[in-house]
Amino acid sequence: MSDPAPRLTVLTATRDRAHLLPRLAASLRTQDIAPGLAEWLVVDDGSTDDTPACLNRLAADAGAVPLRHLSVPAGGKHRALNAGFAAARGDWIVVVDSDDWLVPGALRAALEVLDRDPPEDVFAAIFPLVVPAAARQFRFSRPHRAVTYVARGNEEPPFDSTLAFRRGAPGLRFATFEGEDFLAEGALLYNLGRKGRVWLADRVLVHAEYQPDGLSARMRTRRMACPAGSCHTYQVMLRCDLAPALRRRALANYARFWWHGKVQGRPVPPPETGAQRAMLAVGWAFCMADLLAARRG
Repeated sequence: MSDPAPRLTVLTATRDRAHLLPRLAASLRTQDIAPGLAEWLVVDDGSTDDTPACLNRLAADAGAVPLRHLSVPAGGKHRALNAGFAAARGDWIVVVDSDDWLVPGALRAALEVLDRDPPEDVFAAIFPLVVPAAARQFRFSRPHRAVTYVARGNEEPPFDSTLAFRRGAPGLRFATFEGEDFLAEGALLYNLGRKGRVWLADRVLVHAEYQPDGLSARMRTRRMACPAGSCHTYQVMLRCDLAPALRRRALANYARFWWHGKVQGRPVPPPETGAQRAMLAVGWAFCMADLLAARRG
């Protein structure tokens, strides 16, 4: 007889972070949560360091939150998360990066919110994320409500967050593009959130420490290297009822990365609207600015 499914899956996609995983593991071992309520699922995205051996050691000393881990060929965080979405057993999947760690009581707090607050049509809950080294921390101006993800983008300040997805939510998979290993989370969230709702929570579950070689630090270069996925992300956004300023930025960025694809000789999604076609006339300037900045280092 198999064990009952946990309520929560803490999902971590990792690559070459054997030096950071023990910190996250330690924060999980100290969680005051009953055995069986949560699991930790780590998807190793083709690491070349000591990550496999590190995960075996951590699994042997996991405590109340058992660790499962699997390896996939290196293909980017979004592909690793897709594998994790498919393998997760919890009712909710809380995405926690390898350079994050859980605050005391985080999993108990997450269950309190997720069991009590989100309506059935909510596909994800969004929790504020604290970066201790940052000068300013962000919280929702109007938390404790369910809104479309489009409304979240239009009405609330942009900031990084901890996402808890309802397992089995229709469409809970990132798009993939051949030869590209990066896709922004917004591509999934805006696709699900044109009509689907998210819950805006006010509990902090996670502290984070951005790494010099991490995706956040390399966001521009990763988007430049993956122009099809970047164009896709902004086209998904442009299918939504965006606030004017956000729509202008999305149009400019679509044109910017369309030109990056053309410069690289790679296929990119063609314009879907007249506004997207018109923006190509100036998008080359943004592309050239990126290339000059990259050349200067």
